[in-house]
Amino acid sequence: ESQLGEAIDTVVSHPFDLATEIPMRARLFRVADDEHVLVSVVHHIAADGSSITPLVNDLGVAYASRSAGQAPGWEPLAAQYVDYTLWQRAQLGDLGDADSRIAAQLAYWEQALAGMPEHLQLPTDRPYPPVADYRGASVLVDWPAELQQQVARVAREHKATTFMVLQAALAVLLSKISASSEVAVGFPIAGRGDPALDELVGFFVNTLVLRVDLAGDPSVADLLGQVRGRSLAAYEHQDVPFEVLVDRLNPTRSLTHHPLVQVMLGWQNWQGGGSGDAAVGMALGDVQVTPLPLDTRTARMDLSFSLAERWSEAGEPAGIWGGVEFRTDVFDAASIEKLLERFRRVLVAMTTDPRRRVSSIDVLDEAERARLDEVGNRALLTRPAPVAASVPALFAAQVARAPHAVAVTSPDGSLTYRELDEASNRLAHLLIGYDVGPGARVALLLERSARAVVSMLAVLKTGAAYLAIDPALPDARIAFLIADAAPTAAVTSTGLADRLDGCDLTVIDVEDPSVERHPSTALPAPAPDDLAYLIYTSGTTGTPKGVAIAHHNLAHLAESTPTHLPASQVWTQCHSYAFDFSVWEIWAALLGGGRLVVVPDCVVGSPDDFHALLVREQVNVLTQTPSAVTALNPDGLESVALLLGGEACSAEVVDRWAPGRVVINAYGPTEATVYASMSAPLKKEEQTEEQADSVEAGAAPIGSPVPTAALFVLDESLRPVPAGVVGELYVAGRGVGVGYLGRAGLTASRFVASPFGAPGTRMYRTGDLVRWRPDAQLQYLGRADEQVKIRGYRIEPGEVQAVLAALDGVGRAAVIAREDRPGDKRLVGYVTGTADPARLRAALAERLPPYMVPAAIV
Repeated sequence: ESQLGEAIDTVVSHPFDLATEIPMRARLFRVADDEHVLVSVVHHIAADGSSITPLVNDLGVAYASRSAGQAPGWEPLAAQYVDYTLWQRAQLGDLGDADSRIAAQLAYWEQALAGMPEHLQLPTDRPYPPVADYRGASVLVDWPAELQQQVARVAREHKATTFMVLQAALAVLLSKISASSEVAVGFPIAGRGDPALDELVGFFVNTLVLRVDLAGDPSVADLLGQVRGRSLAAYEHQDVPFEVLVDRLNPTRSLTHHPLVQVMLGWQNWQGGGSGDAAVGMALGDVQVTPLPLDTRTARMDLSFSLAERWSEAGEPAGIWGGVEFRTDVFDAASIEKLLERFRRVLVAMTTDPRRRVSSIDVLDEAERARLDEVGNRALLTRPAPVAASVPALFAAQVARAPHAVAVTSPDGSLTYRELDEASNRLAHLLIGYDVGPGARVALLLERSARAVVSMLAVLKTGAAYLAIDPALPDARIAFLIADAAPTAAVTSTGLADRLDGCDLTVIDVEDPSVERHPSTALPAPAPDDLAYLIYTSGTTGTPKGVAIAHHNLAHLAESTPTHLPASQVWTQCHSYAFDFSVWEIWAALLGGGRLVVVPDCVVGSPDDFHALLVREQVNVLTQTPSAVTALNPDGLESVALLLGGEACSAEVVDRWAPGRVVINAYGPTEATVYASMSAPLKKEEQTEEQADSVEAGAAPIGSPVPTAALFVLDESLRPVPAGVVGELYVAGRGVGVGYLGRAGLTASRFVASPFGAPGTRMYRTGDLVRWRPDAQLQYLGRADEQVKIRGYRIEPGEVQAVLAALDGVGRAAVIAREDRPGDKRLVGYVTGTADPARLRAALAERLPPYMVPAAIV
């Protein structure tokens, strides 16, 4: 049998050379004296599915005639294929004639498919390769008679056909697994409108496109009406060859996928279709004929469904049967079987209640739902929460445990935990004298230093919230932050105090010797719900927004430190206070009993000096953005655990740093207090050349939820999507912040009620598009809006654009992020008007942080 199978595969898989061969070949294999296998292969250019029945009938006539020693006596055909082609041209006219029927049909398709998405983003088991190999396999479909009858009933009630109901169900399924409200499905049409064509062998079939719009959450009944109308319109304009349509619409050509449509749904209604094979009806005299199913192991489309109704000998419904052909370079058979089960589930839901909304149709089964709850850590939301504590209370516990351990090292010297505690107590007593307390806010305008850390801790001890301001910000930005946050006081240094001239607030010089005269006694711990800090992020409307984080939010950093880090930790503090990586560095180190090494700007800007400091200070925990760490040499830093975040992490960074050390990729929006997920330790992966060049290869996962977070990947209706399907990421748990300062409407739109926990549970809508990987880690795929990240900073191009458009000499403006070289993402502004680009950049530098100024203006 294996030899026979190999021989058949050779015949079936051998390509035709149409320049030298006729488009049909046959081979007869002798299995035994009374058993043979006939394999007939016909090129699609010469025959279609409807040609099989007349071809089989002709073979039977030929066999009977030759057995009787006679030439085949085929009945004369009413028409030949050439007659059909001449008739078609006479009826339809020429595409070059604007008044012809075929030109009118083409105009319909150009309008019907205008602006249609070119590629349906299906969840795959492997990334799409640069070039499709067209290898395929098939999975059988066998649905029960009850479903067949249910589909037929709904079709009748809505003046549709069974096929239209299946089309609508497939559109719903594809929409849900592609995260797209617009779906295009191809469907073949026999093209034999005249009975005279029924007995012809030839290629008549054409591919039509059904474009389905599921926006606005239609009911099933409304969707069926839409599919019915668009299908009928497609039938009325069926004569335009698909190839002509592709040529005229001119979609982006790709060797990765089929143009216009990547999914086909065929409904086999030719004779024999309901029984399984046209060869069943073959009559070869007294020879017993049994059809032998063959798999061509090819796939031109991502997915090709071929379905038909089955009937019993008594004419009763016997089910829907068929198969789905799929590309093996991107799909596994198990995934296709799961897809078919989802298809069946959608079909059952739609036909059970056509009044329901499409959004209410669930493609998940209970086992999948439980698995998503498990990997997303949903149980966190229903478990009793631990007793909340404020940051000063947690810090006091560290002081009690190790008062003489070094807490902070800086160019100015070192502070032990007790010294840091006492220094912050003295400054806190001073602040209280200026009416700083719970509900108040204090601005910190300080260079990166030990004094800045003392000041942050002092503000927290008063119960107030601190707003750390980067001195690199322009005066206009600092003035905005002060005006928006309305701090009671500002802590700064002698050299920076003049930056606050004109601001209506108390200015305190942290370097003033009088600070030392205040008592070092402890203060009462603030409440866990008091605000701890404010940090500003870019805003879509041109106005930055202040994110408010409470003590109990900040405390989650102490509860979710990766277990893979060294026991005695030495962290660096090397990021701007305007970037929440600084929050991670400072409080993960101090609340975990580690040592914090403060790194001056001049050292951070020199990779060689930074490397030397890391070695000298024996740093073993380093937080970096992937773009920043590329400038650092990993040699000599084998004891360093690298924590990455802030932007996508490329495979090149992982390959360079992962060997011999712990490398973790973290993810989290500012609104969820620095991070919400972390990857398992990343490893250098050996990839084939094909995998390395694949369309979606390269980015490291952003991991799974940390113990204090719960993550949900949801659709627009807040329903979980299946693993592998793109959805928007929502973060719940103890890190979810209070909201945006003074922006109640924006807070309500982004911090939403969670249906996955107890009443009152909130979750943050990140705007990030992700999907669950098979290893239960999340893959980041991009944004649902225009927000970008550059060197870890969140930037809304709309804010930059608004400032740019307001400058003198600018007519219109646009700002986009470009990545002309991998890993080198930058902002570029485009303007009309008379303004000089260099002067525009200078003007933006006076109004925006350095990281928001476009690298170029065109």
